[in-house]
Amino acid sequence: MERTMSVNGSAYQFAATYDGDSQYNVQVHNGDKLITMFKVAAESEQDVFDAALARFKADVELGNVKV
Repeated sequence: MERTMSVNGSAYQFAATYDGDSQYNVQVHNGDKLITMFKVAAESEQDVFDAALARFKADVELGNVKV
C-alpha cells in the first residue's frame, strides 16, 4: 500500500507492508531517497497511514529524522 502525504509543506511517499500481528513495516521516501523506516501497529489497513503519519511527524518534530 502506498500513499503520498504532506508534512511541513513537503510531500512524502509512505509505503506500508503487513508484517503480521497487526504490525506494518513503513518506509518513507522523498523522491528516490529513503528518509526513514519504522513499524506501526494498526487495527486495520485504514488506520496504517494515520499511525504512520503521526509517527513520522513526531520523529521530525523531535529531531529524530532530518528532512
